[in-house]
Amino acid sequence: MSQAPDLPMMHLLLRQGRWPAVLSLGLMLVGLLLLGIEPGLAMIAAGLVLLSAALGLVQAYFAVRVQLDASLLQLLLQEGLQGEAAAHRIDQALHVAGLRRLPADAPLRGWDARWAGMRGLLLRQYLFSALQFVAVLLAVLWPQT
Repeated sequence: MSQAPDLPMMHLLLRQGRWPAVLSLGLMLVGLLLLGIEPGLAMIAAGLVLLSAALGLVQAYFAVRVQLDASLLQLLLQEGLQGEAAAHRIDQALHVAGLRRLPADAPLRGWDARWAGMRGLLLRQYLFSALQFVAVLLAVLWPQT
């Protein structure tokens, strides 16, 4: 099993997932307002607004997953766990909650794999927020008929 990275730093990095979540919520509001106040919205622009809403929902999924990981790291910090004991505690908590399909006695994943997965979720969250922003921007800038 690999060594545990700096858990407080991991937790602080994952907490940065709140910013794209708030941005995405604001963009969804802008899109809904745009659909409501602009009756002559071009079909392509309306499609872009709907696409931005779908991208916002995908971003929300990743935001929930990132927040779960941040909360699990906070639990480890509060309990003062590190290394293999921390990995076992995370797997135990996920198994009890029904979020881990593997049996309770399954081999533990290394911290390198866990941290790569957490970072991947955060990066996907930022990516979908950026795509949502681009879709709303294109909808606003699209020539109206």
